[in-house]
Amino acid sequence: MMLPSVPKSLGRLSDVFISALGSITGKENRLGLPKVKSSCVILVDGLGAANIRYRAGHANFLAGQLAKDGTIMAGFPSTTVASLVSFSTGLKAGQHAMVGYQVHDREKGSNVNLLTGIGSAADALVWQSQKTISEAAAEALVDCYFIGPAEYENSGFTNATMRLAKYVTAKTLEDRFSAAKKILDGKESALVYLYVPELDQRAHAFGSKSGQWVEKLEDLDLSVRQLTSSLPSNVGVLLTADHGIVDVAHERQIYLDDLTIPDLVTVGGDPRVLFLYLDDQQFTMASLATCIQSIQQFVGKRAYVVARDDLIAQGWYGPVSETARERMPDIFVIAHGETALYHREFAKPKSLQMIGQHGAISDDELFVPLLRFGAYKKP
Repeated sequence: MMLPSVPKSLGRLSDVFISALGSITGKENRLGLPKVKSSCVILVDGLGAANIRYRAGHANFLAGQLAKDGTIMAGFPSTTVASLVSFSTGLKAGQHAMVGYQVHDREKGSNVNLLTGIGSAADALVWQSQKTISEAAAEALVDCYFIGPAEYENSGFTNATMRLAKYVTAKTLEDRFSAAKKILDGKESALVYLYVPELDQRAHAFGSKSGQWVEKLEDLDLSVRQLTSSLPSNVGVLLTADHGIVDVAHERQIYLDDLTIPDLVTVGGDPRVLFLYLDDQQFTMASLATCIQSIQQFVGKRAYVVARDDLIAQGWYGPVSETARERMPDIFVIAHGETALYHREFAKPKSLQMIGQHGAISDDELFVPLLRFGAYKKP
């Protein structure tokens, strides 16, 4: 099955945080945002534009603003690691080389979870060596704040994405918005990143159409309404997301371990975009083609099966560094429709229980909101 052409707007999420800083400093303002004293970007993990529209009755404020402001596209793969690093560096995944959720370190012969498995700050710099926008803010003498739950403070991923930012711990969603308001009401210029992980967490556990998910969406809708109702005139607020969510019933799962895949070393990625790493010493281009054909026949029209070089050539990762290429799998298996893909020899049993999924190239996963408030609001 042929992979679709790359949308022209793929990866525009990488323009958001750098433009927020640019609206303060006057530099690198790719979105052309109005000049402000301070800027806040609310990034809601797992809140696709389609997810808002489907539950518009429970998020009247966000849905109304979405109708006015519209959407942008996350990059490929539509997963938190790639998207948040693009957001925090202004680069696409092929440039920053954080190419997926779980990758294989070919040199060490082990898998690395790039969201939770990076250890020290030194390791974070090895995995993500590009300059972050928070570092650019420090150079411009703009205070940069990261407001999030305590468990993310000093994590490897935070060190990879928000270097030199001042971390503000706030347990609940409401606490985080209160912390943002306090900073934005201050006299000093500030760039604020407010992270909301709860909707993604509930979507994985219960699905994006569940009551548990809707409850948290309602909380978010109210918090955004309250924050943006009384902003200083020289403060702008944006709301966006790293990807959308597709709910996949358990009976729609495909198990690649039911198929013999020659020379398979390990499996990474996400259930919506499996990364298959083969033994470099064993397979040839001919055997790679045969392997892809075999997997494609097995999954039918429920997934695209693509070789690394073909996917790169089509432009799904944008410009690709050699480091990024080395971290990519030999074969991508990208879900199409309501499908999740697993290889049970490598998947954690808990992951097979997930309902909400993301990582692939459907509109529901790629299109995210870009909502403008305060000084950014369109006339």
